[in-house]
Amino acid sequence: MTVGIDFETYWAKDYGVTDAGPWAYVEDPRFECYQVAIYGVDRNGQATEWVGEPKDAPWERIEGCVWVSHNMTFDAVVWAKVAEKVGVSAPDFPHWYCTANLSVYLQAPRNLAGAAKVFLGTDLSKEYRMMMKGKHAHELMAYDLEVVRKAGLADAKASFDIWNQESRKWPLSERNLALMTFQAANRGVHVDWEMVDRSVDSLKRLNWEAEQKIPWVEEGKTALSPIAVREQCRQLGIPAPASLAKDSEECVEWEDQYGEKYPFVAAVRVWRRTNILIKKLELIRAMRRPDGTIPAILRYCGAPHTGRWSGDLVNLQNLPREEMFGVSLRNCIVAKPGHVFVIADLAQIEPRILAYLCGNKNLLADLGNGMPLYEAHARETMGWSGGALKKEDPKLYALAKARVLGLGYGCSAARFAKVAKNLAGLDLSPEECRLTVKDFRKRNPRITGLWRRFDQAIAEAARTDKHFEMELPSGRTVHYFDVGYDSVGRNYSACTEQGGTREGIYGAKLVENLVQGTAREVFADILLRLRAAGIEIVFHVHDEVICHAPVERAEDVRQEIERIMETPPAWMTGLPLAVESSIARRYQK
Repeated sequence: MTVGIDFETYWAKDYGVTDAGPWAYVEDPRFECYQVAIYGVDRNGQATEWVGEPKDAPWERIEGCVWVSHNMTFDAVVWAKVAEKVGVSAPDFPHWYCTANLSVYLQAPRNLAGAAKVFLGTDLSKEYRMMMKGKHAHELMAYDLEVVRKAGLADAKASFDIWNQESRKWPLSERNLALMTFQAANRGVHVDWEMVDRSVDSLKRLNWEAEQKIPWVEEGKTALSPIAVREQCRQLGIPAPASLAKDSEECVEWEDQYGEKYPFVAAVRVWRRTNILIKKLELIRAMRRPDGTIPAILRYCGAPHTGRWSGDLVNLQNLPREEMFGVSLRNCIVAKPGHVFVIADLAQIEPRILAYLCGNKNLLADLGNGMPLYEAHARETMGWSGGALKKEDPKLYALAKARVLGLGYGCSAARFAKVAKNLAGLDLSPEECRLTVKDFRKRNPRITGLWRRFDQAIAEAARTDKHFEMELPSGRTVHYFDVGYDSVGRNYSACTEQGGTREGIYGAKLVENLVQGTAREVFADILLRLRAAGIEIVFHVHDEVICHAPVERAEDVRQEIERIMETPPAWMTGLPLAVESSIARRYQK
């Protein structure tokens, strides 16, 4: 007794679900759900095929059925509002699954048209969505309304068919993880709104002051005009960054290199960075719900080939760790009344897993006995034989840290210079980087041997069936599709999504995927055990979990969380895990 459900809602150029998420979308006065389509088998075992206005839908016939939707988060939030508006008593549906989540778990496209093409071999047209832009259903001619009705029913049927055909490949544990992801978003996180308002006011003042120091603004050009920046740099004889985008590493380096000497560069840096923070805070404001929370939105299997979660909208996974211009975005997130946060992080999880997968028993034994990872690495491969490394030789400790975190996946000497600077604060010469990379590879034959084995495996796949499978210790299989050569014909490439874009692939990159995928599986196992123990997970960031604990029981909860997180999964016994935890009223690193 399963039914596919698809809702159609009003949208316009300045009003859409992607602006601030589905919760803000349905609370907007413009919200209108004009259609629901239902396809499947009802509670009486009868075939059901219905489409029309929600107030007329046969809700009683599908009560207790399994519901499936493509992007269940949107449909579930819409359903809650629809039930309220049409006066339907919203029953408790314990089984509502998302075929978008099922699709990305199977490394297929997240969007319904792409998933239907991969799994069903059918083409779903989404032109009707564009036809409905800025229009209400009552404005349509009968013919156009019929097109919308048929398209909605086709979407519901596609969700139903994908579920029936593919759901057996989606383990129950993964279904629970997807459900937990939605539930965390639905509960939301509390925010210090006074701090948000003060921060916006302060940043806008700094932003305005910086704008006054950018010479071309007076000419009517925007502060981040690429043409104006290039012209100014040309006049001064300095290079200009290729991009001023918020995530451009080159732009950050340009700002840091020339900011002190040239006032306009410093002003651009302040304007650009304050503008980024202002936009994030204004998005937080836009996402505010009537209860004062914002949804903690994460994408389940946001990176399909590793299975890791990714952020969305305000992106809690990418909030700055430190204060910027006196503003801390993380500190704006607070625990709910009567509670505190327990923030717990798996320390150095990836290098620990790499050591396990390589069979480095000596290193694992040292870690199991409580030795710090970077010191254990220095003793094994860098000749350290003294006492506590971090205390006795901080520079060697920093180098060991850079080696462990930066060189396990085939990092080049040129890249290692940046890694050493960013991760360990080291300024190494090109020759020092070259010698360090060479030494690491020489003294870690298990790691380089694993790279070579994967190089051979991907080469074999390219010669034979063009499909490569990599099984993780948990039993999950990661697939690489259409394996072959790149356009130059020298290096290998493959798709990590069915029907997706080919990417360069090589042994060390596959080892990185293997380790990151395994780290995700370890963390996912921990999330399930935390939930089973009754711990309230607020959200999680990479290998860090943020939980609620009653103030009076905070220390007990922290110890329980540490105990659970330090226990490896049953399928990876012997993996020495380490946890760093803290108790705080506000979110912090």
